[in-house]
This record gives sequence, C-alpha cells and structure tokens, in this order.
Amino acid sequence: MTTTIRFHQYGGPEVLIPEEEQVGRPLEGQVRLRHEAIGVNFIDTAFRRGIFPMPLPGVTGVEGAGIVEETGPGVDLKVGDRVAYFLSPGSYAEVRLINAADLIATPEDITSVEVATILTKGLTAWAAVNGFYKLHAGETVLVQGASSNVGLLVARWARARGARVIGTTSSPEKLETIRGSVDYALLSSDASIVEQLKAIAPAGADVAYEFVGKATFDTSVAAVRDGGTIATIGAASGQPEPDSGALSRRNVRVVAGPMAQHLQGRTREAIDAVFGAYRDGTFGDYKASTYPLKDAALAHADIAARHTFGPMVLVP
Repeated sequence: MTTTIRFHQYGGPEVLIPEEEQVGRPLEGQVRLRHEAIGVNFIDTAFRRGIFPMPLPGVTGVEGAGIVEETGPGVDLKVGDRVAYFLSPGSYAEVRLINAADLIATPEDITSVEVATILTKGLTAWAAVNGFYKLHAGETVLVQGASSNVGLLVARWARARGARVIGTTSSPEKLETIRGSVDYALLSSDASIVEQLKAIAPAGADVAYEFVGKATFDTSVAAVRDGGTIATIGAASGQPEPDSGALSRRNVRVVAGPMAQHLQGRTREAIDAVFGAYRDGTFGDYKASTYPLKDAALAHADIAARHTFGPMVLVP
C-alpha cells in the first residue's frame, strides 16, 4: 500500500487527505513511478481550490522526480531509471502511473529533491527570458514580485545575462531577501513607487515581468517604456484589467498564457539550460523547504499564511 493525497471537494488546505491505496500495473506507454521528491507549485493550490477544475476526487501537483518501478508495453525506459516530469497533474502520491512520454532522464549529479525544486520553476524562468520576451544584455528589467519563487529565478537569470534588474516585493522583510538578486530593490506598496522607478529608468523599462497581477499592474504600465513589453506570468493578487486602448497607443505589448507554449520544439534546450544554470550558480542559494508527503495540507496552509519563503518539496 502507498500514500496518495486526495481532495474530494474543492476548498482550503484541509481538503487534502492522505489515503492508502494499491497502485496497479502500468498500461501500454506507461510506467509506475516511485517518487523520491514532489515539487510544490502555486498551480497546485489552484487545482485544490477549483480555479482549474478537475474530476473529483482529485490529486493535485504537476511535478515530481523518482525511480521507475515497472514499465508497461512499448516503453523504452528501464526499471531503476531516475526520471522526472513537469506539468503532468497527479503528483501528490508516493507511487503513481504516468505516461512515459512525460518523463525526462535526470542527471546523476543532481538529486531528486534538487530536480523537484528547480525543474518547473526553472523552466518558467527560462520561458520568461527566452519566450515571453527575448531578453538581451543591457536592457532594463522590472520584476514585480521578485521574492516569488519564479520571480527570484527570473531576476537572477536576467542579471546573469547582463540586464539591469529592478525588483519589487510587498514587505520590508521580503525586501531584504531580494537585495542580493537585483540591482534595485523596491517596495511595491510604497506610495512613491512610480517616482522611484522613473528616477532609476527615466526612459522606462524594456520589459516588466508580472508575478503579482492586479495589485501592481498599473505600476508596470507606468514603468514600461513606449514600445516595451509586459509579460504576465503570475497573478497572485488577481487578474489585471488592462486598458488595451491606452497600451496600444503606446505600442506596449502585453503577453500572457502558459509557460508550455514557449517550450514547443525547444524542450530539451530549455531543460539543459535549467540544469546548467543550477550547476553554474546562476540560481544562487535556492534550496527547498521539505515536508513529508502526508503533511501536504500543512505545506498548503503555510503557503496561504505566507509562513515560508522559497520553494517547497514534498518527500514521501
């Protein structure tokens, strides 16, 4: 018997219930995967809350890393192979069945916990600087929500590429956590935030990466230059309601949508870049807080209460 975390109704963290089950044998094209680490991402809470509906009872989570236990017909992988995946719902489980096509081989020099920490978030950051917007050295970047898991990686990756990075966050405590990752650290709630941004970048930012949404979007509009780009990748405070006419008159482009659209035809390149950035120190100190799988509800409660800073991983 193995543990799976299920929810039978949408709601708060308390709906996540550990259940014992026997996972069956893999069908054609599938493997049975024993997780060693399960990445926790903000989208997991959206599934749990019903923002992204799924059949009930449901299993949230989209990312994991572990060992192949058994293979079904037509699968090239072998029992014992170390693999991982991203954006394949149903990860909050000790053991699961998964399509072999969703799996990637993991490097020997990076542990499963490290892979589950960086893979999905790193790929989203890669898409930010290569897909939503093609970032070049010397450009000025605004990262709204630079203390978020992906926002921090975008800020660090942008600086490594030679961009000048302005990062914002919502509290003095978080401000201290981003100072070493940006060139300018600002409080998004400061009444003079627009004036501060204009003083730093009088011509405007080339690109504003939005991880906050409604609460900061007007500031992003004011800060970006005419002909610039606003990339809406997250919306922790809710979806913004942009004035499309005003943006069009300034030739400001607003791009949004799922990260996966920017991986098409470039997935291997992106994965290699993420692992390479982790190895060479581009991501800096980026370690996950770990929780036992059975405490998934506690992990989600800590997200809601903002008790943690940085990535989180569930360990069966």
